[in-house]
Amino acid sequence: MGSSDVIAVLALIVSLASAYISYRAFSHSVIVHELESTLAFERDKSELLMHVEQSRNLFSSARREIEQLQFVLSHEPQQVQSALKNYDNLFTEFLPRLVGSERQAGLLWDEVHAWRDKSGRSAFAHHTPRFRSLIENDRVVHDSALFCAQEVRAQLARARDLFNRGLLG
Repeated sequence: MGSSDVIAVLALIVSLASAYISYRAFSHSVIVHELESTLAFERDKSELLMHVEQSRNLFSSARREIEQLQFVLSHEPQQVQSALKNYDNLFTEFLPRLVGSERQAGLLWDEVHAWRDKSGRSAFAHHTPRFRSLIENDRVVHDSALFCAQEVRAQLARARDLFNRGLLG
């Protein structure tokens, strides 16, 4: 075996070692990229879950406030109830919509929570804008319902005052 054969064998060994090291580096970079993608997905998913949960809590709070107002109004004298008949849409329109919004937010939370890594990324990219839009539309209903509830409370106080003075009859 000549010196050129020894050099060729050493070059082959170095090439094989280099190929092995390159393969390991490539495998490591694929694993790191996958881990970074998973972490980014989980972070974005958690942010969306938090947004949905906050909305669900808002809807629940508004629902309870309107139900409480409905209870208070139902125990008022008939004359006071009649004076506030124009505000029935708070209970016939807004309350059912808030209940539906709360239920929808719960369903969205369950769906987003069930998203897993590979298939969940696709679902996240596809559904997130629509989910955010649904939640924002529901928040408009929430804001309108709270405004209406505040107005009913003010009118209730006014009607009570008129009733107590004998002017509502």
